[in-house]
Amino acid sequence: MTDTIAAPMMVLSFNGRLSESKQGDVMTFLENLPRLFGNRVRQFKVPGASLAILRGSRVIATAASGVTSLDTKIRVTEDTLFQIGSITKPHTTTLAMQLVDEGKLDLDKPIWHYLPEFRVADAKVSRTVTTRHLLSHQSGIDGDFFVDSGRGDDAAQRLIDMASMMPNQFPLGEQLSYCNLGFVIVGRITEKLRDKPWDDVLREHLFHPLGMDQAFSRPEDGIRFSCAIGHVPSRRRKGKWYASRVPYLSQGQRAAGATPTMTASNLLKFARMHMNGGKNDKGETVLSAKSVNAMQRQQIRAPKFFSRSLTGWGLGWMLMNYGGEKVYGHDGGTIGQFAFLRVLPKKNLAVAMLTNGGDASDLYETMYRDIFKSLAKVDLPPPPVPDRSMTPKLGKFEGSYRNLSGTFHLKEHAGRLTVVWGSNEGQSAIPDHSPLAFIGKDAAMFDTDDEALNRNTLLFSGLENGRMQYLCFGTRIYRRVG
Repeated sequence: MTDTIAAPMMVLSFNGRLSESKQGDVMTFLENLPRLFGNRVRQFKVPGASLAILRGSRVIATAASGVTSLDTKIRVTEDTLFQIGSITKPHTTTLAMQLVDEGKLDLDKPIWHYLPEFRVADAKVSRTVTTRHLLSHQSGIDGDFFVDSGRGDDAAQRLIDMASMMPNQFPLGEQLSYCNLGFVIVGRITEKLRDKPWDDVLREHLFHPLGMDQAFSRPEDGIRFSCAIGHVPSRRRKGKWYASRVPYLSQGQRAAGATPTMTASNLLKFARMHMNGGKNDKGETVLSAKSVNAMQRQQIRAPKFFSRSLTGWGLGWMLMNYGGEKVYGHDGGTIGQFAFLRVLPKKNLAVAMLTNGGDASDLYETMYRDIFKSLAKVDLPPPPVPDRSMTPKLGKFEGSYRNLSGTFHLKEHAGRLTVVWGSNEGQSAIPDHSPLAFIGKDAAMFDTDDEALNRNTLLFSGLENGRMQYLCFGTRIYRRVG
């Protein structure tokens, strides 16, 4: 694999907040960053990746490594565009909050007020679910509805029409469960209130005022740029990856993250606006400071041991705490592409990393840990560890838990709680009878030889008649069905 390394852009001043020796340490780290990044990309078998770091108003370093496609071997540069996946959700939220600023949208009015045709399976939810519920993943709607609703500007409306019988996993507002469909609905609201397609709203109200000239959301616009393709693992050869033949998720899911594509530095232009109280580089207001703060305000608290050490969810933003340091951001995943954005507002620091396959999660953990330690003296939270002294009664956890993506079957085997995963896609990354180890009274993690699998936690809730009713895996709720 051939690497191309972009020379880092250096900050000339740290506003007197760092001693001369510490500034020297930072500069040395930034100088070595491209080489370190290239080594890590190869270590974790990521085909290609791009990284950018923002300090205050400047991008202080960029690095790029690998190739856009293992087929073409075109090298990744800092100008290569990657899909950002669900990092689109804070963008869609920003578009909605602009409408709040203009008095056109009330987050606490029912959705039907803006989309009279909106329906889901639960009639009460259809009548009462609000934009706030959707932006903070509290609706309970089973939201991974990735059916193909076709192309064109009406793809989102067709998807919403097709989703009219989507069930609820839990009562409205009672828990946190990630819902892609919710952001399709919010995107459709922005279309109705702006009277134009979501792609045009995104370009006119965010990309253009923020100077994001290396960004697009309509797939046909990709021909103007050098774009990465996602890579998926081979079913026959372990550890091997190949360029996906399917470039995009369902285009009806655009506002949830199916198509938006940009460079890492362009993504940081969006982050910088949020760090700057809603103003762009020219000092113009893109979003009110009130709405910026509202997006970062916790709407629902996440349970202990929640995925990625999240402490809660704001409006669109994932909320975290790194050793007492407030952090917000989002992750993104499409077909073989994985993106990461973290903002440390008190440190005036933001980091964006975009990848097109491989062990992107380990690359994220390693690079962000190094960057935050070196530039902010902040460490990522350590992963949970099994508490071998815990011996809970396993009967209350046994059973089957289901949502649209598949079913977890939990049962006691050789004195341990084990998992069999039934995917609705016909394949599974979880070996049958994978054992769990408890990390809390109602929380467990995988305890196998696969380190990547072991990072995942399973959280249980809703004890009723001696049996847990809900399982949370990743950021999604699975409801007991047996």
